[in-house]
Amino acid sequence: MNCKDVLDLAEFHRAMGTRREHRRYIPRMASVVPRNNKAGKITSYQVKWRDGGSKTGDWQTERFDDEPSATVFKKAVDEAGQNWPPGWVKGKGYIDPATADELRYRFDRWAVESVKNRTASERYKKTRIRSLEMYLFPTFGNCDIRSADHFSKATIGAWINKMMKTKVKRGSKVKDMSPETLRGLHGLFSSVLKEAVVAEPPLRDRNPCDLTRPPSNDDWGVDDEESSDEMEFMTPEEIAGLVDCFPRPEDRMLVRMTYGTGMRWGEVIALARRHARNTQDGKYEARVTRAWKMNPGEPWFLGPPKTKAGRRTIEFTAGLWQELRPWGPMGQSVSVRLTLNGRGGPVAHPLAS
Repeated sequence: MNCKDVLDLAEFHRAMGTRREHRRYIPRMASVVPRNNKAGKITSYQVKWRDGGSKTGDWQTERFDDEPSATVFKKAVDEAGQNWPPGWVKGKGYIDPATADELRYRFDRWAVESVKNRTASERYKKTRIRSLEMYLFPTFGNCDIRSADHFSKATIGAWINKMMKTKVKRGSKVKDMSPETLRGLHGLFSSVLKEAVVAEPPLRDRNPCDLTRPPSNDDWGVDDEESSDEMEFMTPEEIAGLVDCFPRPEDRMLVRMTYGTGMRWGEVIALARRHARNTQDGKYEARVTRAWKMNPGEPWFLGPPKTKAGRRTIEFTAGLWQELRPWGPMGQSVSVRLTLNGRGGPVAHPLAS
């Protein structure tokens, strides 16, 4: 509106005799509405707004499968003045190539694509995307992955300080985020920015996460109720007391085997006859090559250990080996699992089908 428009408008009011004051109407903002099924479970999210923000404007809606996407779209509607964002087609998304190309550099989209394209398990991808949604997108979701202003030593340092004060549920208590969790988030953040540095052509000159240091355990201090030791081990006497709590010999053997080898539960019950070996006189060992695993929404299955270091050889004591023989099917097929459930079958993961 220019000065001439203002003068014409004033002249119009004088001519019409309308000297009363007019209230300024503030457009209504778009909102994100969860959509539930008959069981009360949230199945989708709907962005809802009145066309142009007017009281009498037609209602407009768009549906999304997840809340972060709906929130991003809501902001786009707000920025467009309560109108459909330029280039967006209902039910399809952005079709304008220029607009779509710019959106791919927004941190939330870049980060999700970064994780999805990694050669990792579906469980890894889902947990990392969930971490991004909970702890990184609220701060950096709409930022441009290419921007040195959005991603700098200062902004990442401020985010670290914010996370140090973030409350998370640990067991039955709500406490400050642990240093281990924050270091994991910082590593995830760094890996996403690193991909922008090594992209072809490069999108960034450097990774600002390299200029920041996540806290260590020593930075936190220790509560009066907590031990300063990162790991605590049961004594042989405590294990003996635990063993006495189990009536079945198979279960007692399983407890001693877990303690004697240091294997994880999912690894112990995955051992088969072929993994246990008597290599030479007085030498007994087990080769850990698999463990019970799961992907969200899928059945449990036997797969490789969590890391390459998890594929290892563990020595058995002679006493543990001799104790294993009566209860493990040592004379049966090499594919039969060693641990028994008291009914002649192998011990399975409690959540496995």
